[in-house]
Amino acid sequence: MKCARWFIASFLLFLLPYILLAGKGEISFVETQVDLRADGSAVVAYTVQWRVLSGELHGFYFQGNDRLNIDRFSSDSYAIDEQGNRYPLSIKRVNNDTWDIILADGQGIGSGTATYVFYFATNFASAGYLAPTVSVEGTELTVFNWSPVQWDEARNQDHYTLTLLTPHILPEGYTPREYVEREQAILTEPWVNSRFLIDYRRGPNDRLEVVFHKDNPGNRFDMRVQVYFPRAWFELPEGIPLLDESEPYLPESSADVRAEPGSGWRNPLFLGGAGLLLALFFFLVIGKHRSMVQAHQGLDEIRWDNLDWTPPKLIMSSFRKPGKICKDLSPLEVAFFLEIPFKRIISALLNSMVKEGFLRVVSNAPLRAEVVKRPEMGRLDQYEGLFFESLENDGRLSQDELQALMNLAVKNIQNKAWDADIEATKAYYQQMMDQWMAGQSEQQPPDETASRRYNDNDWYYWYHNNHPYYSHRYDYDDPDPYSYETEIPIEADHVIQGTVDTDLALNLNVCHDACHSACHSACHSACHSACHSACHSACVSGGSH
Repeated sequence: MKCARWFIASFLLFLLPYILLAGKGEISFVETQVDLRADGSAVVAYTVQWRVLSGELHGFYFQGNDRLNIDRFSSDSYAIDEQGNRYPLSIKRVNNDTWDIILADGQGIGSGTATYVFYFATNFASAGYLAPTVSVEGTELTVFNWSPVQWDEARNQDHYTLTLLTPHILPEGYTPREYVEREQAILTEPWVNSRFLIDYRRGPNDRLEVVFHKDNPGNRFDMRVQVYFPRAWFELPEGIPLLDESEPYLPESSADVRAEPGSGWRNPLFLGGAGLLLALFFFLVIGKHRSMVQAHQGLDEIRWDNLDWTPPKLIMSSFRKPGKICKDLSPLEVAFFLEIPFKRIISALLNSMVKEGFLRVVSNAPLRAEVVKRPEMGRLDQYEGLFFESLENDGRLSQDELQALMNLAVKNIQNKAWDADIEATKAYYQQMMDQWMAGQSEQQPPDETASRRYNDNDWYYWYHNNHPYYSHRYDYDDPDPYSYETEIPIEADHVIQGTVDTDLALNLNVCHDACHSACHSACHSACHSACHSACHSACVSGGSH
């Protein structure tokens, strides 16, 4: 017994450096897109955002696909951090249904969020998730009955969304919802209607797209949907059995399997498996920080046209001090603080760079630009530089690039103004703009338009003309600086929200956490995580590391 204890202790001490290297995260949101073809084949894309809680996050385990066959993942899968840095992924099979998705080349993300985008080809018909059926009235239908994977470490998940792109082409002259309701083209089970927000959209190449959305789904949420389409939309291979719908469908349960107390430890298979786990754990924990993150393919194509989304707002700390003013915001951060819409801010950046001769707009819909001359990057601030580089590489703005810029601004403002009085700070910058514009009286708008003061144009007038690098003046009778607003490909639902109160908590608890985490967590988690990830969560994705 003493020898066994010594071996385990030595083993854990040997693993300790590798354990401490592993990061821990929690799910921020998950979005799954299914590009479904008439023969049942499909491309499935997952967008999974993790919030880094501790250590350096490398990746996670992806599992729980049941009968859905995955041969390999696309080599174009990637991850992106809050600063817009893009990382290739290393995705390796652990067993038949488990993949280890990590950042390639041992890279890790130590703070903020990491958004993984990864996708793979599969076939829903051969897996039995897409099958012909007949309604009680005798109507020939095709049923899609599937759930994306459930996720552990997702107790604070903001939303889970499943987007299903059907093979059916929408006719001209109809909105998607009008067409679906008029033709009764899509039928869903009552329990699906009660669980999800459902929307219909005109997808790529006019294909009908169905969106199922769940806010605050909770940990290990079953995103299963059961939806029926006209049989004529599909041309399934022969041999796909007819699904018997004579009995109502009951969603499958993900309840844990429990044995009699102590019976598992007496099972020889369990003892053998536990020994094997300990032997393999050394290799798994080293490999963790080499391959672990999922990629996101369609961030810039996810749109929520018909749902009533709440615009993002900066959430400041509850430690605000009355009257305290944050005086070190940059002009673009002031725009965020004054709650100018993000699309308008991006349009303003583009307008200024066009006016200065750095960029030229070659297409408004879709928005495309080309570089005329490269500015001196050192004379632009970090947001302007990131914006220019986003356009410089391919002439377009993508959702993930804009999201990175937006999240960077929100994070910086929260770090600067976490205890500031919001209204006092707004008044400070409004007065600053007012005084600056008073000094520019020859360009100031007439007194009868004084009601325009502090509107979005006033901010842009102050931002552009007060810029230390820009030399071409903007006047109020110039073209609207927000004319590109409607073509900016950004959606508001992915902006990071939260407080920086955790920074204070971290400082107060640094001594306790250093000892407690290094000793208790390292030893306890070494064995617990190996068994938990491999056994308890055998059918659930997660296991950040």
